[in-house]
Amino acid sequence: MTVSRFTTSAAGALPRNLLLTHHHREAMQNACERGFWMPLALSTDQAADLSYLVAVSAGCETITAIAEITSLEPWREADGIERWLPFLGALVPLLRPVPLGDRQLLAGWLPRTREQVQLLSLGELLQASRLSDLLPGSGACCPLLQVAAAADGCADRAA
Repeated sequence: MTVSRFTTSAAGALPRNLLLTHHHREAMQNACERGFWMPLALSTDQAADLSYLVAVSAGCETITAIAEITSLEPWREADGIERWLPFLGALVPLLRPVPLGDRQLLAGWLPRTREQVQLLSLGELLQASRLSDLLPGSGACCPLLQVAAAADGCADRAA
């Protein structure tokens, strides 16, 4: 196993990707105060390209703030799956909240548990009128990624 550590806030670097997951409405504020999020089973490539995190809670209608990911470090638990522990900086309020939009388009795509994630371009999100505008067609054509499946390429390897 190669141990890597990714620092995502390099001087002059533009934000790359936003990790979208699900958690209760105060989770991001609490995580920024303690300095880290929960370990996530992401691939090395996915972890290397993350700059921000947002957790959408049940009943959420808009994305109003994002948490800066300052670094990610490897984390291995008893189940043997290598995860990445995101360390967080500031909770950054968005200048313009981004509504989630059309729930029919988001069905099956928007994370509903904390183990589900989506990766988005932060630039595209900030330019969109609403999150659902980023999805061509229906939610069925944009399946959710399970973090264990994302890290392994398939869910079978985790077993």
